[in-house]
Amino acid sequence: MNPTEHHFQATKTARYYTLGPNIEEAQHILIALHGYGQLPAFFLRRFADLADAGWTIIAPEGLHRFYTSSTSGRVGASWMTKEDRISDMQDYVRYLDALTEHLQLREKQPALLGFSQGVATAARWACMGQQSFSRFIFWSGVFPPDLNWDHDVEALRQSPVDIALGGEDPFFDDALIDDTTQLLNEHRIAHQSHRFDGGHTIDSVLLQSLLRSN
Repeated sequence: MNPTEHHFQATKTARYYTLGPNIEEAQHILIALHGYGQLPAFFLRRFADLADAGWTIIAPEGLHRFYTSSTSGRVGASWMTKEDRISDMQDYVRYLDALTEHLQLREKQPALLGFSQGVATAARWACMGQQSFSRFIFWSGVFPPDLNWDHDVEALRQSPVDIALGGEDPFFDDALIDDTTQLLNEHRIAHQSHRFDGGHTIDSVLLQSLLRSN
């Protein structure tokens, strides 16, 4: 006899960090979704110049924390794994929607950035969630293969879309830009692609340039 899988929903306390002016006073807001194994407190260091320029950056933390090496030491967070992936996707879309409701952002249109694993998270949230955005920035990551490109991607057609990649990224080469461009073109999603000198990281100069055109 094989075991039977079951699901139920439970309450979990989620964590997020902010950088820059208070949300209530913010004129410009960016929600930044971190990559695999990162924590928002450290991820936000790459956004210091943007905060100095007057932006408020909100960095939610993925719901799955883990030790990045062995069973002690540095801790990272993840948005999901391949295990029970559908439940995890639904959970983090509900979580991110609940966060923007909690922060009273539903009537505003923040910009949304996904970095590395956060690219897939940002794309799913944009297409499956309730929050609207003024701009999408997909940075050094891959679009999820499970998006329903025929029905769920209209949100990506409503706001500017940018994709960015470093020329020395150890995980991706120019094929990422080429493949993503082809995918977006096939589904009539206008976008601009950007390359910068650097690795698997956020380039502050390029980011500020993109958001100045917001």
